[in-house]
Amino acid sequence: MAMKERMVAIRASIADIVNGTFGDDNGPRVISPEGVELRRVLLVGTIVDQVTGNNNYASITIDDGTETIRAKAWGAEADMLQSVSGNILALVVGKVREYENEIYVVPEIVREVDNPNLMTLHQLERRHAILRVGGTEPKPQKGTEDAGTLMSYDTSKDEQPKTQSKSAPKVKGLGGEILEFIKKNDSSGGVRIEEIAKHFEAKGVESLKIQLELIDLVDQERIVEEEVGLYRTMM
Repeated sequence: MAMKERMVAIRASIADIVNGTFGDDNGPRVISPEGVELRRVLLVGTIVDQVTGNNNYASITIDDGTETIRAKAWGAEADMLQSVSGNILALVVGKVREYENEIYVVPEIVREVDNPNLMTLHQLERRHAILRVGGTEPKPQKGTEDAGTLMSYDTSKDEQPKTQSKSAPKVKGLGGEILEFIKKNDSSGGVRIEEIAKHFEAKGVESLKIQLELIDLVDQERIVEEEVGLYRTMM
């Protein structure tokens, strides 16, 4: 039986979601002001509020300096939000939903981030993601003007997205190098993040960049995190 393809999480700012247009054709989605379709998103922001309700309900409010949004969960999934501490910087992956004119996120991953520089790097990666998936050059948003001056892109040089074949495309760039490193070193059941970081930091790669690439590889189902900080390939 063929494995169902998992939606890739698009790096986004919260303003991309709450200022976008929600629709439910072919599944819940938001079209951002830059024209990017957002169904499953990756956010980085500060958790500024937490609510625990009846019937195993919980929510957190995330603020990334552009806007705020709630992540809401029910049942067993609510345990993940109930255990989250407030006033922390967190990485959140989830699917966009809408109820009574409120766009929110159903979280799949909520992980504390201990390096505040990840926020700036995330915004830079977001700019690249918008261009890669076919959106237009985003306008500077509150709290991201300085980040926007660190990197720019010439949209005329970007290729249009190619139709993917049934076989998974080869991972290029740093992500591909990390994937190959894990393949060569996971014979004992996995490779620790410390070992991966040591190898690539020796080549001058920043640890934050390594962490983001690992998140992408997990999201693409190229690798799996067996336990916190232990990675192995899917094949």
